[in-house]
Amino acid sequence: MIRIASSLLARPMLFVLAGIGITLATTAVTVVSLYEMRLDAMAQARDAAENLVISLQKETERNLDIYQLAMHDVAMTIQTPSLSGLSPETRQLIAFSTISNAKEPGVLFATDAAGTIVFGSRSLDSLKPNVSERDYFQIQRQQKHAGLFLSEPFLSHTSDPPQPEIALSRRLDDGNGQFAGIVAGTLRLNYFRHLFEGSILGRHGTITLLRTDGTVLMRYPFHAGDIGSSLAKGHSLDPLVQSDHGTYIDIAVLDHVERLYSFRRIGSYPLIVVVGLATGDIYAGWRKRAMAIGAVTVILDAFFISLSLMFARQLRKRLAMECQLRQLAWFDSLTGLPNRALLQRESLRVLTNHSRDAASFATLFIDLDRFKRVNDTQGHAVGDEVLSEIGRRLREHVQADDVIGRLGGDEFLAILQRSDVLKATQIAGRILNDVYRPIVINSKHDTGITISASIGIAIYPHDGQDTDALLRNADLAMYQAKSAGRNQVRFYAPEYERQAKEHLELEIALQRALRSNALSVAYQPKVDAAGILRGAEALARWHSDKHGQVAPDRFIAIAEESGLIAEMDAWVMGEACRQLAEWRAAGVIVPNLSVNVCAADFRRPDYPEFVARTLLAHGLTPEDLTLEMTERVLFDESAEDVRKSLDAVHALGVAFSIDDFGTGYSSLSYLRRFAVKELKIDKSFVQGIGGDAKAESLAQTLINIGDVLKLTVTAEGVETAAQRDFLGQHGCHLYQGYLFSPPLPPADFRCWAETNAARAAHAQRSCASEPG
Repeated sequence: MIRIASSLLARPMLFVLAGIGITLATTAVTVVSLYEMRLDAMAQARDAAENLVISLQKETERNLDIYQLAMHDVAMTIQTPSLSGLSPETRQLIAFSTISNAKEPGVLFATDAAGTIVFGSRSLDSLKPNVSERDYFQIQRQQKHAGLFLSEPFLSHTSDPPQPEIALSRRLDDGNGQFAGIVAGTLRLNYFRHLFEGSILGRHGTITLLRTDGTVLMRYPFHAGDIGSSLAKGHSLDPLVQSDHGTYIDIAVLDHVERLYSFRRIGSYPLIVVVGLATGDIYAGWRKRAMAIGAVTVILDAFFISLSLMFARQLRKRLAMECQLRQLAWFDSLTGLPNRALLQRESLRVLTNHSRDAASFATLFIDLDRFKRVNDTQGHAVGDEVLSEIGRRLREHVQADDVIGRLGGDEFLAILQRSDVLKATQIAGRILNDVYRPIVINSKHDTGITISASIGIAIYPHDGQDTDALLRNADLAMYQAKSAGRNQVRFYAPEYERQAKEHLELEIALQRALRSNALSVAYQPKVDAAGILRGAEALARWHSDKHGQVAPDRFIAIAEESGLIAEMDAWVMGEACRQLAEWRAAGVIVPNLSVNVCAADFRRPDYPEFVARTLLAHGLTPEDLTLEMTERVLFDESAEDVRKSLDAVHALGVAFSIDDFGTGYSSLSYLRRFAVKELKIDKSFVQGIGGDAKAESLAQTLINIGDVLKLTVTAEGVETAAQRDFLGQHGCHLYQGYLFSPPLPPADFRCWAETNAARAAHAQRSCASEPG
C-alpha cells in the first residue's frame, strides 16, 4: 500500500486522473443512491398506504359483518313461525337481543310491506314511522333478489342536528315468497369519520369511502359538501370498481392534488376505501435528504475524501450482505431462532464436547398443542404471530451456552448443556408455564390466544449416543406427553420405542383390515323407559389375528391420526345400512340406526352424495339413519367445507345426534344453527349417578336442555336400575348400556330384537286384557 501511494505522489497526472475517476465514481454512486432513496420513499409510502387501507378495510368489514349478522338474526327471528304467537314486545326483545354485538351505533328496524316500521332496536317514537320513499326500501320491494343493499347518503331525523347516514337493507318475504317488508340498519357516517381521524396521512393526505358507483360517503379531511358527491367522471373509477384492491398514482377530481392511492374493496359490500398520500408529502423528506447528501458529496469530493467513503460504503454493503446470507442460511426468518441446519451443527458440537468431558446434556423436543386450530380459525398471519411470540419466550429460558431453535412448523428444540434430569425438569416446567400464558393478538380489543405445549426429553448418554438418536427419542417422549393429555413433560423410556413400533404395526394392520373387510360392526340397542327397542348404534369392532381384540378407542385414535377415519366411517355406514335392510327383509323391526361420524367425513366433497347413494342402494329412507357426532365436529363447522357438507346432509332429511354432550365445546349456539334431533348424555355423567351430586346435577341439566329444545335425550352407559330410575324420573327418553344389552354381533342382535318385540307385544296384550 505504501509503494502504491508513493507511485501516485511521484506522478501527479496519475493522481489527478485517479482523483477524477474517484470523483466521477462517487458522484455516480450518489446519484444512484438518491434515485434508490426516492424509490424507497415511494415504496415506504406505498407500504404505509397499503397497510393503512388494509387496517381500515378489515375494521370496517368486521363491524359491517357484525351489523349484518345482527340484521340476519332480526330477520330470522321475525320470520320464525314459532315466535308469531308471542306478544309484540316479546318478539321485539328477542329480535334485537343481539344488537349489543354491533359495534357501530345505529338503528335496526323491520317494516311491513307498506314501509311502516313495526320493530326497532330503539324506541319507535324516535324512528321515522314510514320509509317507503327511501331508496333502500324501493330497491328491495322492486327487486326480489337484490340481496344486501347499501343506500345513498341521507340526513337522519333521529338526531339533532341531523347527521348524514346510510342504510343497509335486506328483503323479507312471507311464506308464499311475496314481499313482506325489509329489515334494515342505519349507520351514521360519523363512525367512518372518527375511524379515519386517527390516521397519519401527511399534510395533504386523504381517506375516502366510496360506493362502487362513485358516490362519496365520507372523506377525510372532512368537508360536509363532499358527502354524496360523485367521482363517476374520474378516469380512475373503473379500476377501483373492477379490482378488489390496488395502488396507483392520479390527480384527485375534488382538489386536483397528485396522490399515491391505495384502495381495497370491503368484503362483499359495494364499498371501497381509498387512502391517498400526496406525492409532495412523500418526497418532501427525500428532497431534504437529497440536498444534504448532495452537499456533503460535493464537499467530500472537493477534499478528496470520497475515496475512503466509497470503500467504507462498499465494506458496509458487503458486511450487510454477508450478515443477511448468514441469517438466511442458519436462522429461522419468523422467530429469529437457529433453524434445523444450525441446530444440527450445534448439536454435533455439544455432543463432541460432552463426549470428551464425559458430561451429560438434555435434548428437549417442544411441540405446540393443537396449533393447527389456530391457523384454521385465526389465519396464518395470527399463527405466525403466535410462533414468533413463543420463540421469544423460549429464548428467555436458555442460558448463553445452551441452544434453542425451531425445527419447523410448530416444533422447537432446546439443548441444555451440563444438564441432568432435575435441571431439565425444572426448565421444562418453566417453559410449559410460560408458553401457557395468553398471547395478545389484538391489543386494541384485548384479544388473546392461550396455547399449550408438550415436551419430550432425552438425556445424553443414557438415551442416545448420537444426535439423531437423541432427537428421535425426545420426539417419542413428546408423543407420550401428548397422549397423556398434552401440556405435559415426559422423559424418554425404552418402552416408548416399542410402543411406537406397535403403533405403526397396528396402523399398517388397520389399513390391511380395511382393504380386506376384516372389520366388523356390533349393534347396541337404544330402548325407552319400558325397555322397548327404539333404535340401535352401529359400532366398529376389530379382531386382529396378530393383536387379538383391539379396543375401539385405540384403533379409532390410530385411524384419526393416520387419516383412515373417513374410509372406516364410510365402510361402517355402508355395512350398517346393508344390515338394517337385511333385518327388515327378515321381518325384524329396527326403527333407526345411528352411525358415528367425524369432521373428516364432512370435509369429503362428495359426502352428502355418498350418504344419499348408500341409503338408496339399500332401499332406506333418510329417517332410517342418524349421524352421531361429537361436539368437536360442530365446533369445526367454521370451516367452509364442513359447514356446507353439514347443511347438505341435513337437507337430505338425515338427523343429527350430539354424542358425549357436555364433555367438549358445549355451546347452545350450534343447537340453534343445526337441526339437531338428539342429545346423548356422556357415560361419565351417568356412572356418577348415585354417588356424585355434581354428575346428577349435570345429567338433570342436560335433560332439561333437551326438554326445552324439544330434543330426544339418550343416556349412554346405563348399567344399573338406579341410574335408569333417576334418569327416568327427570324425563330422559332413551337408554343405552349394559343394563339392557352390550354391543352385539348382527345375529345376536337379531335374537335380542325378536325377544324384545315379543316381550313388548305380550305386555301390550296384557294391558289390553286388564279391565277398564
